[in-house]
Amino acid sequence: MSATAQITGRLGFDPELHYTHGGTPVVNLSVANNRSVKNGEERKPVADWFKVTLFGRDAEIIAEHAHKGSALAFNGRLQMESYEDREGNPRSTVVLVADSFDFMPGAKRTGNAAEAETPSNATGAQNGAANDEVEEADIPF
Repeated sequence: MSATAQITGRLGFDPELHYTHGGTPVVNLSVANNRSVKNGEERKPVADWFKVTLFGRDAEIIAEHAHKGSALAFNGRLQMESYEDREGNPRSTVVLVADSFDFMPGAKRTGNAAEAETPSNATGAQNGAANDEVEEADIPF
């Protein structure tokens, strides 16, 4: 059994497509999600950042059609990853390994919009989603 999750938010940077040693396309993303916290009498927005990884055709679609600020929803399994920081201390992080994604309504996409809106076998890309401008106030960074 594995832990599954859905993360929605905006990309923190333009996706860069890489390949595994076996030639599989892979893209690693940082996704920002806004929430509101109460500080005394006022509410302040806080951005939470999540790591998301996609493989195969999904990675290629994201790299071709998404960009910094694109609004997306990802579904997948949670995976722990361990590493050493610059000082050699052991660290760990949780990554969502996505098995599907959707471009969110109102998200601006690059590339061939008709192709981006066509679902692939592995994705849940919305068919006919809106292609509005992203407003600066909606981006958490």
